[in-house]
Amino acid sequence: MLNRKGSAEIIGFLLILPFLLLPIINTVNMLGDLVRYDALRLAAKQALLRMEIEGGMTEDGMYILDSFLQSKNIDPADVHVDCTPYPVNYGEEVRICLTYQHRSRRYYITLTGLRRVEKDEPMVYGPISSVSKRRIE
Repeated sequence: MLNRKGSAEIIGFLLILPFLLLPIINTVNMLGDLVRYDALRLAAKQALLRMEIEGGMTEDGMYILDSFLQSKNIDPADVHVDCTPYPVNYGEEVRICLTYQHRSRRYYITLTGLRRVEKDEPMVYGPISSVSKRRIE
């Protein structure tokens, strides 16, 4: 049965298939990580703009930040927010840093075949800073 014409090519293709699929699968996983990082970056920048206007991170600002993260399918419980609390007077510095604990997935080729490796890694954006534009009296 192995002497039939074309069977060697099929077996060869099946042996090479994991090497062909591995870059595609890992690229898709990495793109998912980049989308989450971009959402984290956008959330931090919007929060910093709000902090400039309001003079620090208020409870409303924190609620809006959590809502934005939820809309991007990021669990706010997994995000540590390190920011300057309200009140900050005009001309003083406001800062924010977001740290997201996420699980990254990568695939590797081993002697036994494809192996999936999941790691919990922190994704950090910041600290970024600006100046408060609100006078607190």
